[in-house]
Amino acid sequence: MRRWLTGLAAAVAMLGLATGGALAQGALERAKLVVGLPLNTSTFLPLYLAEEEGFFKREGLEVELVAFRGGTDLVRGMVAGAVQVGVGAFSEVTVGIEAGQNLKVFYGGFNMAVFDWYAVPRIKSFKDARGARFGVTTFGSSTDFLTRYAIKQNGLNPQRDVQIIQGGGSVPRLAAMEAGQLDVNIFATPEKFLAADKGYNLILRQSDLAEEFPFHVFYAPERFIQQNPNALKALLRGFVHGVRLAKADKARSVKTIVTRLGFEEGHAARGYDDFIGHIHEDGRMPPPASMKTFWDIGIDSGTYTEAWPQSRWWFPGFHETYAQWKPQ
Repeated sequence: MRRWLTGLAAAVAMLGLATGGALAQGALERAKLVVGLPLNTSTFLPLYLAEEEGFFKREGLEVELVAFRGGTDLVRGMVAGAVQVGVGAFSEVTVGIEAGQNLKVFYGGFNMAVFDWYAVPRIKSFKDARGARFGVTTFGSSTDFLTRYAIKQNGLNPQRDVQIIQGGGSVPRLAAMEAGQLDVNIFATPEKFLAADKGYNLILRQSDLAEEFPFHVFYAPERFIQQNPNALKALLRGFVHGVRLAKADKARSVKTIVTRLGFEEGHAARGYDDFIGHIHEDGRMPPPASMKTFWDIGIDSGTYTEAWPQSRWWFPGFHETYAQWKPQ
């Protein structure tokens, strides 16, 4: 603990956060950031709003949001230098770290357990899913980790008893389900409402496994974080404005979800209600009990041998000093 506190103090001093003024008002180290997303989905609403309403530009920063075909491709894009910041699943960051990339999470705030599993009519529970084809975004993604854990928790072997298939984002996986190519799918909001309305069976909720989850996090190469604290603070202030607008104006938020993703308005509104209360502008991570569940899931699937110490994945100094730099 003492070593961690010493490291935190050093990081705060390095970032100029001891008084809060230097970082909050300092000149930006760069005028543009390319921010990668693993795919386009409704839970990125605050970022979409910040882009549409010019909140990033208000902070003196040009931000380009780029969607990839899954978190693995996003990490590859970051390693190649095409992306400076990623906003994606915590599990995807750990995969990059495990592969030798010096990535660090520097902000959280998306602590939602919004995934649910839906199955074709003949499958009414996991007991009926032996031999079924399960759809996930990509191997190594959060949907993959969660699905393997859920399968095992329900008495099946994810290597032998089912087939796990990479199907991309929720929309193409739902289409594959309708075409008879997948039997069970993991969906977030509002796609899970689309699945329900199409008559698919809800067989498990993620909240049955953990009340909160590190759904999306902000991350970047550690050296980039160290060298660009003011630019990252500008990015985060724009995000905070996006969170505040999202929570204050449901109609505006639903319009953005409909426009960006093409969902029917009713589904978008139901999805908004499902996740908006789990977005936190101060960048907090889930509480220890929920993080333990995350590590247990990874250990159970063979992804990790033990829970990682926070120092391996967390860059301190942004969430911890939120009160000093947050927009008024």
